[in-house]
Amino acid sequence: MCELLGLNFKLPVSPSFSFRGFRHRGEGNPHGWGIARYEGKACQILKEAADAQESKLAEFVRDYELFQSKVFIGHVRDATRGGNTLSNTHPFKRVFGSSEVVLAHNGTLESLPSENNGLSFHPVGKTDSEYLFCALLTIMAADQTQFTDYYQIERILQEFNKLGKMNLLFSEGEHLYIYRDKDGHNGLCMTERISPFGIKSLQDEDWEIDLAEEKSPGQRGFVIASHPLTKNETWTDLVPGSLIVLRDGEVVYGNLPK
Repeated sequence: MCELLGLNFKLPVSPSFSFRGFRHRGEGNPHGWGIARYEGKACQILKEAADAQESKLAEFVRDYELFQSKVFIGHVRDATRGGNTLSNTHPFKRVFGSSEVVLAHNGTLESLPSENNGLSFHPVGKTDSEYLFCALLTIMAADQTQFTDYYQIERILQEFNKLGKMNLLFSEGEHLYIYRDKDGHNGLCMTERISPFGIKSLQDEDWEIDLAEEKSPGQRGFVIASHPLTKNETWTDLVPGSLIVLRDGEVVYGNLPK
């Protein structure tokens, strides 16, 4: 079953520790992996239609500390629609206005928008996820929805969620939008990282790190994953059928469960 990874922080951060744990989730998701990062409104995506656990490129991401950003979106894929190809590998990217927008999706939609029903953006691959992405941007463009129209974006996503199972992350470089499936499909949770950071241990590998040595005292932010990546942090399940929006390592829309 596909899994998601998201990071949003106040200051640029390396994803190496979180990605080290996330990469192990490729064991049950062998059909591709990808990670996107931003520099301003420009996005860089590294992805392959291959198992993340066996990928030299994924090893590079894990080990390269200068691969940094305030926003990351990652995905490992267990294909349900569309073949095992690069064009079907998440995350997907489109230019929207003056921004590059990226989306990754977990779940399967039972019905899809088609290429001839008025889409302004068109899929390259054959996944329901990319069709969903194109439909989302088409509606936002037609309605002149701004990226700060959080409530309207939430309503659009809730309508799409009626078509099937849908956890997703997307960003335009400034915000990280996190939507959890209305029926709680697969799972989606987050943990806050704020000083003092302390020592963290991974769930899927005998590996720990003292984040106090890695992060500035002024750093703060959130890590989002389908399932907890660490043993000794508090991971909060997100409310089904709802949107959380992060900016600069803080929640700007939505409510976290207590």
